[in-house]
This record gives sequence, structure tokens and C-alpha cells, in this order.
Amino acid sequence: MKKRTTQILLMFLLILSFITQSYALEIPGYEGGIQNQTTYKEVIFITGEPIVLEGTVTIRDHGDRITYTYRKLANPKMNTTLTRNVTLTRETTTDGKDQKQEVLTLDKYKETINANGVRYETDEEQYPWSKAMVFHEKPGATYFAGNWDGRKTYTINKNQGTVNVESQGTVVGYDHNWGATNTQSIVHFIEYNRRINNADNGGEDVSWEGTAEVNVVHNRTKDYHYEANTPTQISFRGGYLITEKEENIVKYSYDLPRVAEDGSVLRGRNSSSSSFTLDTNPINKRLSIPTLTDISGHAAEKDILLLASLEALYPSGSNFGPSLPMSRGEFARALGVILGIEKQQEETTRRRTIQAQEPSTLFVDVPAVDPNQPYIEAVFEKGIMKGIGQDHFMPNQSITKAEAVVAIIKAIGFENLAPIQQYSTGYRDDPSIPLWARDAIYLATELELLEGNTNDYFQPNRALTKTEAVDMLTRLINYLQKDIRYDYRERILNY
Repeated sequence: MKKRTTQILLMFLLILSFITQSYALEIPGYEGGIQNQTTYKEVIFITGEPIVLEGTVTIRDHGDRITYTYRKLANPKMNTTLTRNVTLTRETTTDGKDQKQEVLTLDKYKETINANGVRYETDEEQYPWSKAMVFHEKPGATYFAGNWDGRKTYTINKNQGTVNVESQGTVVGYDHNWGATNTQSIVHFIEYNRRINNADNGGEDVSWEGTAEVNVVHNRTKDYHYEANTPTQISFRGGYLITEKEENIVKYSYDLPRVAEDGSVLRGRNSSSSSFTLDTNPINKRLSIPTLTDISGHAAEKDILLLASLEALYPSGSNFGPSLPMSRGEFARALGVILGIEKQQEETTRRRTIQAQEPSTLFVDVPAVDPNQPYIEAVFEKGIMKGIGQDHFMPNQSITKAEAVVAIIKAIGFENLAPIQQYSTGYRDDPSIPLWARDAIYLATELELLEGNTNDYFQPNRALTKTEAVDMLTRLINYLQKDIRYDYRERILNY
């Protein structure tokens, strides 16, 4: 199976996948709007032509109720303004584990559009709308999907007629430490009926139908690159820079009538497509400068420096030891840092005593002073890595290749996505791969999280070297940054 085939399969399986708190204040799906720190933009079609409006929106989340206030939405060139106030109610149910269902219903809705002297206004009692979401939270990433339907009716100049807009939409996305994508697809069905007063013949009835499709993408990206220093008289040659930004894209197409200035319908259709974007100002962060002396000229030097700069690697001195085995504690730390997972120490009630009580630990062989301890306990509690024996983690024991791959696949939540039917991993030593690791090794190979030709031996029980761990973890970062985004954004936008 090729990589792209697997990604498409994963996409469909993940469609039934948790939205993190960062998406709690998303723009309601039926509008197809986007925003950055200062501006909100959306496109409307009820006048018979696409009109892009720009203004601001204020969102307040009260848990079971969300309010949206849209201010000064306008398109001066097309002499159009819009005001809108929305209140949604939220009901949430959970399975007590990693799944959550959410139902949003419309409580109040009031919208007024003034377009070139014509007033369109909704009646807040006549707008049925509901949205259902399902959320799936995995240790290192959260996935979500949802659907909604709505129908709103505008009156035209109070008594000249109505515009009915039926909307259907879907949303799918994910959120993790290296990025987030929320992709919405919305279809509007528009039915326009109006009586235009005319002094010559007493009036004219105008009716038309149209459709519009809007794809909206919110994308948060976290990229890294190496910044070399130009001066030679400086204590370090360069370092890594993390740049985080958000981009928002609206891509729309429409099939509408050709409408004259007086509102009458001309012959032919107005069909086309367009797009617009809103980006945020990038946030930059310079990482620490590692002092490793034994990796100069090494094939993995840049990747080692990246993970060391992130403090995913935590050498005790200036030597990294690229060919040495990676320990279980070191791998737990690296995976925890990369995925943004760390156990927060709880405050104890005895902090006020003269002698501070040492924080308790889950494992007798992982003391609180161990710099890897918060990550070891976090990956254990989230089910990414297991302990060994009773109350032991064996942090200094070498991690095997199979154990490392299983941990990565569990972290991103793909452990149940391997084929159900019998399959081969493609390695020459396929029969020797333990059953508990087969699915993970198969998936990691298909997603190119592993280096090498699948005709070679995998050696599942061999100790993972630090260089191999760096390659595996860097590939994981790049997958989370780019490959998964392709399925959720480009494949939908450019279908």
C-alpha cells in the first residue's frame, strides 16, 4: 500500500474523531467567516452576487452558552453593511474516557443586511439550526468532526418578499503541539422571491434560485529553521528559530443569476469562484543553544541540534553519544517534549511545614529529582508507554525499536487503524515482529515515520540508538507539521 492510499484511509477513519479548548470559540460554521487578531471577513450571496464583508466579531463563551456580536461588517464599494447577534446553547456528553459529543442549537439570532438601498432582515423566531460534533482526544493530538443544518428567512424591505437560505455543512480537524487545522465545507441553497414596485406597470415579481459552496480553513502552523550568525566573533554559530502563525482561507464558488441594479433578473447565469485570506502576525521564539561536541559533521547533526534546542534531548554533559542506545527515560522525555505532554506537579497541603515534603512519584525507580520524571509519568498516565514490573519504569534500560514505534503510534492515536485483514509489514524479518508491535510498525512504515527500505530487516528487539531515535522523532515532527495537514486542508480545498 502506498503512503497516499494509507493517508486517505486514515482520513476517512479519523472523520469520526475531539476538539481542544482552543476551538471552543470557533466562528459558527454556517457563516463561513474567518478572523485574525483585528479583523473578521465573510462572504454573502443573498443579493444575487457574492459580497465580501469586513468588520469585527466579539465572542464570549459561558460554557453552556456562546454569544457572538458582529460589528461594522461592511463593503463600501458595494454599498453593503451587516449587523448580527447570535446566541448558541451547548449540551455536552462524554463517555468518561476520550470521547465527547456536543450539540449546539440556536437560541437567539438577529441579522440585518442593507445592500444598495435594499434591507434584508431575519426573524429570530424563524431560524432552525443545529450542529452536532464528536471529539476524540488522543495523548498527542485531538481530532474532531461535525455536521450542521440550518434554514433562515430574510424579509425584503419588510413586505416586498423573502429570501430563504438553507445551509448544510461539515467540519473536520485536529489540534496538536505542532499545528492545528479546522476545515469547514458549507453549501448554501438560496431561494429569492420579491415584488418590485414599478410606477409604469404597478410592479414586477422577481424569483430566482442559486447555490454557493464555501470552504473555510483555519490553520495554525509551527515551523522551525536554523538561523546562522554572520559575525565570526560571536560565541555561537547560530541557533534554531520557531515561528508560529495562523492562516485563514476562504475559497468559494457560486451559481447565481445575473441581476440588474433595479433587482430584475437578466438572461444568463453568474457562475465563478474566488478566495480571500487573513493571516496573523508571526510569533518568533529563539531556542536554547546546545553545547554538544561529539556531533560535528555527523549525518544527523542538524536534527540532533534541533531536538537538543527543544530540550527534547537532555544530555548531562557536552557529549551526546549518537551511536549509544536510547534509554526509556530519555525517549519518554523526547516524546513528551515534542508532543507538549508533561505532568504538572500538584501542590500539597503540607507545603507550609518547615521541611518541604518531597513530591510523590508513580515509580520507585524514578525519583522526583530526575529531570525526565514529569515526562515519564505523563506518557505513562496517557497510555503511551508502560511500566515494567510492579511500580517500576526502568528509565535507564534501553528502549527497543518496537517499543519506540508503538509509543509514537499510540501518541498520535493511530493504533487501531491498521488493516483488519492479514498483511505483511514488508520487512524480511516480518515473522519475528511481535504481535503487539505489528500494527504500529506497519503504520509507521506507511506514514514514512521510519527510515530505510522495507526489504531490509526491522530488528524489533534491538536497542534503538540515539541517532535512530532522533531520525524517528524528527520525522514525527515533520509528519505533524505537513503530511497530516495535507489531508485536512489541501485535499479538501483542491479536490
